[in-house]
Amino acid sequence: MHIRLASEADVLALADLFQQTVLRRGAEHYTPEQVRAWAAFGTDLQKFRPFILDATTFVAVDSTDATKILGFAGIAEDGHVTSSYVRHNCIHQGVGSAMMQTLLSYAQNHDMQRLYAEASLFSLGLFKKFGFQLYDIEIVERHGVSFERYLVERIHGL
Repeated sequence: MHIRLASEADVLALADLFQQTVLRRGAEHYTPEQVRAWAAFGTDLQKFRPFILDATTFVAVDSTDATKILGFAGIAEDGHVTSSYVRHNCIHQGVGSAMMQTLLSYAQNHDMQRLYAEASLFSLGLFKKFGFQLYDIEIVERHGVSFERYLVERIHGL
């Protein structure tokens, strides 16, 4: 696996990865209505493009096929982990851990003292594995459907 920065040319492929992963794996933790509402974000390129490009987003690609994207993860300059998604058929193969390690290295190199995120049930375990602590739960609404999100943070040195 090779990890590189995302570019404008990646946006469509990342939107597809996002949508396919949510559609194919979402039912493990969410209702059909929640899955549809969550996946719809991948079809709204006016919102998805800045989701990728306004943060520093890293892309994991297959080392034998650079066109095969395995996952992506983003971080904003204030330490907000904006995304962490792994291709639906690559989950539990180390891609998420490699992406999280990349984000943590980036944060350390940029002297970010606090990292924080809104985790889904899918990603909560990954965040906890890397020292993030749950500090609250919030309810958000997407397309008229409510979701629980897990607010996590990691303070430098923990």
